[in-house]
Amino acid sequence: MGFASASREEKLKMMKTSHSRKTTRKLNRLAKKKKISRNVIDSLKDIKARKSKDSRKRAVYVEDDWVADREAQFDEEAEDNLPLDMLDADIDWENSAFAGAKRRYDQKLAGEAGDDREDDNSSDLEAKRRKFEGQLDDNVQEMLPIKLKDGTLLRPTREKDEESSDEDQEQEDEEEEAKPEMEDYSSLSATELLAKRKELIDQFKQTISSYAHHLLTNPQENIYKLRDLFHLCQGEKVHSLVRETVQKLALVSMLQVLIDIIPGYSIRELTAEEKQQKVKKETKKLQTYEESLLRYYLKFLQFCEKMTGSMLVFPSFLSVVEARDESLPELNVKGRKLDESSFTHKMGLLCLKAMSRLVISAPHFNYATNILSTLIRLSLCKDQAVVTEVCTTLHQVFREDLHLRMSLFGARSIASLVMKRKGHVPPQLIATFLSLNIREVKNEDKKSGKGRIFAKRAMIKKERANKTARKYKKQLDKLEADLKELDAAETLSTKLKTATETMKHVFQCYFSVLKRVPNVALLEPVLEGLSKFAHLLGVEFFEDIVLTMEGLVDREHLRLLDQLYCVNTVFVILSGEGQLLNVDPSRFYRSVYRLLNQLPFEKRLEIRRKQMVVVSKALDLMINERRKQLPLSRVAAFVKRLLSIATVMDDPSALCLVALVRSFFIAHPKLVHLVEEDDSEGGAGGVFRADIDDPDVSNALGSSVRPELKMLARRRHRSLNQFAQNILHSVPSTGPHKLSPQQTSIKPWTLMERELEEAGGYSQVDMKYMEDIEKYLQFVIAAP
Repeated sequence: MGFASASREEKLKMMKTSHSRKTTRKLNRLAKKKKISRNVIDSLKDIKARKSKDSRKRAVYVEDDWVADREAQFDEEAEDNLPLDMLDADIDWENSAFAGAKRRYDQKLAGEAGDDREDDNSSDLEAKRRKFEGQLDDNVQEMLPIKLKDGTLLRPTREKDEESSDEDQEQEDEEEEAKPEMEDYSSLSATELLAKRKELIDQFKQTISSYAHHLLTNPQENIYKLRDLFHLCQGEKVHSLVRETVQKLALVSMLQVLIDIIPGYSIRELTAEEKQQKVKKETKKLQTYEESLLRYYLKFLQFCEKMTGSMLVFPSFLSVVEARDESLPELNVKGRKLDESSFTHKMGLLCLKAMSRLVISAPHFNYATNILSTLIRLSLCKDQAVVTEVCTTLHQVFREDLHLRMSLFGARSIASLVMKRKGHVPPQLIATFLSLNIREVKNEDKKSGKGRIFAKRAMIKKERANKTARKYKKQLDKLEADLKELDAAETLSTKLKTATETMKHVFQCYFSVLKRVPNVALLEPVLEGLSKFAHLLGVEFFEDIVLTMEGLVDREHLRLLDQLYCVNTVFVILSGEGQLLNVDPSRFYRSVYRLLNQLPFEKRLEIRRKQMVVVSKALDLMINERRKQLPLSRVAAFVKRLLSIATVMDDPSALCLVALVRSFFIAHPKLVHLVEEDDSEGGAGGVFRADIDDPDVSNALGSSVRPELKMLARRRHRSLNQFAQNILHSVPSTGPHKLSPQQTSIKPWTLMERELEEAGGYSQVDMKYMEDIEKYLQFVIAAP
């Protein structure tokens, strides 16, 4: 039937079909050229899918009718002979168009009835739910098809055996993850075993290097190589002859690969809604890469945690997935002993170093705080090498942390550990606070001016019509500059808030140790930390800290260094906001004057260096910063004692003391009487009492320091000679005995540190004075 002879309705239908075809072809061309939006393409695909669904549905109905017709023919052959009129009627009904529709309608009703029809034991075939090809019940298994002589294809089925299906599934899983059969080398000799071991190690080295090369060359395409590398770390598919060596090589290689491919940002886990959203191909590829990287990074950390847990004397209670805040178990000192020669211990140390490198190299990445928490708890290990490695890592993390995020988390974790362990922690752990990069804290919150600037900018934009373009642009630029300045100020304010919170945990840890004093060794890092951060303390703590230091400074069991830290802490407080405290520091002056005599008797070079630094800083605060509050006789007594001690000290220490004395002469010009040759011009008469430990009554103004300075001027050390000559000639700023600006512009303790660095540390020759002092003491003791 043509278009001309068709009816009106048929013509409209044909025109509509032709128009839709043209529109479809046009949309397809535009889609290929990517000139239409994604929504239009998706809508077009939905329309095509609906049309194809209807076509497939009609085809299925035709096939279903054909199968039903064949089944009816087979049933007819098996049935008994019926009257011809009845048989013809049945055949006509089955071959009619209504029979297929009736059968489908009955099957639809059977599908809606569902469970009710399945529970019924009726043998009515029309009540059963229709199953399409490939849709079998869970307990039914399809067997091999059978083709009959007439061409009919039968697909027999049988019920599954649960046990056999489970065994088949297990067998398939084993085949997928089956380990290669390990060769038996028991029949080889020792020489052959060594050769075979070297051969296997070389093969695995090539494999590991290949994995690492592919990962570093194109991480996104070869991220699955991390899985193979991680399996080698676990020792999977590796012969026991070389397993330990391969595990170490794979661990180190995977560590370096992770350090190189970790991005410069923290990966955020996608939500369920974000995973369902349609994204670009490149975005999807990046998301898959980040997800795989994060998954194997976490597995690597969990493996390292498991290996390091064996180094503790109690079972591992750490978790790198989430930082738990649970009560720590009591330390079992009678637990198993650490076997440092075992592979487990060596692998644990290697994993510890791996976690340390990761937290140092990528403190911004995921799970960095969890690694830090694990390292802090590992500091309870009895192995000194583990404690040293952990504390060294914490020092570096705190020192390089500019945003103070890791510092805050580390301080909170250490303070919590100290409180729960009641102070029973290694001193090195508390000493890590000394590396905190904090110089200032936030005392008060200042309101931001952002709201005012935003309102002003809106007003300027509103009045734009009344302004010239140049004036409008100038005002907007000024507002943008103010906004940038405010953003920087808010960033600084946030950093100061973080610093304040960090120091709150640090001081909490310090006060907990001072309250209990579970171990005398903890006093050194606590007192050193207080002396360093005392200016950051709140005013409400000043009086309590001064009273505590006053009680500690005269304890006989304390070391000289700890006593000096106490004094330094007090004067750091008194030189700042603590000036208003009603405290008489005379007792601390007498204590320091008494402690100075013990300086020459320290044999340990590192401890002696710390003592010189602390005592010079404390005396600088005590005498130079408080020069208007001190009598001249007290300062003269300190000058006399310091120069006397310098004559028996090594050159770097003597240089520090002489430079400190020179600063006293600058701050107190009247001390020049101590170096004058004419005794009649002295400030006081009498004899200097060196045996009295009270500087106010020692009568130092009645003596001279020229003999001590002459002894120091004869030293071989050039800088020491120059400083002694300068003081001996009344500290001139011009002339032959003046000092260079490089020598006078730095602090005495810094001058000593620089001299030690240039000389490469203390010389063993300088220790001869200690032997002379010991011989002299033995002579004095033996004398009647």
